[in-house]
Amino acid sequence: MGMQGKFLKDSVLIAGIAFACTYAAINKEAIYDRLGITITATPNTESASQTSAAQDKALPVTKLQGVAVSIPKNKVDGHFWTNARVNNGVINFLVDTGASTVALTPEDARRAGINLKNLEYNVPVSTAAGQNVAAAVQLKSISVGPVTLRNVRAIVVPEGLSTSLLGMSFLGELQKVEATPHALILRL
Repeated sequence: MGMQGKFLKDSVLIAGIAFACTYAAINKEAIYDRLGITITATPNTESASQTSAAQDKALPVTKLQGVAVSIPKNKVDGHFWTNARVNNGVINFLVDTGASTVALTPEDARRAGINLKNLEYNVPVSTAAGQNVAAAVQLKSISVGPVTLRNVRAIVVPEGLSTSLLGMSFLGELQKVEATPHALILRL
């Protein structure tokens, strides 16, 4: 085989690989779903189009002495927002002491590695949008900075929830939750 034949063979091989990679990238969710693989997004792999307005509200937490963090109050809306690692994904939460449990939007549940097709929506809930049903799930872990809890009860709310809520099934297991004029302190 001459030099031109080798070049042609290599070019066809490279083009085939490029086509296969492009096809896989475009159709990765369908391919993963068919193979039973759950996709877990991380902040480094999420596109700008997936970033919600709520994620812009979270400020960095400050690690305190011992196993504790300080979540600064958002000066714009007066709420406490935090990014937390849930299972293997990162989710932006509104910290909500009025929510009895951790509540996830479907998008955030996917980020946490939950397969929505396997859920049973049979838990009645009230949201700002009215009555709904949610699916009960058990999260392997939730970490806000160094504060980590395992086996946390949560629900996935299919509609009517605009942002995920870090509720009392997480907060109620902590040694201390203290609100100050400028921050919320979580201590394990």
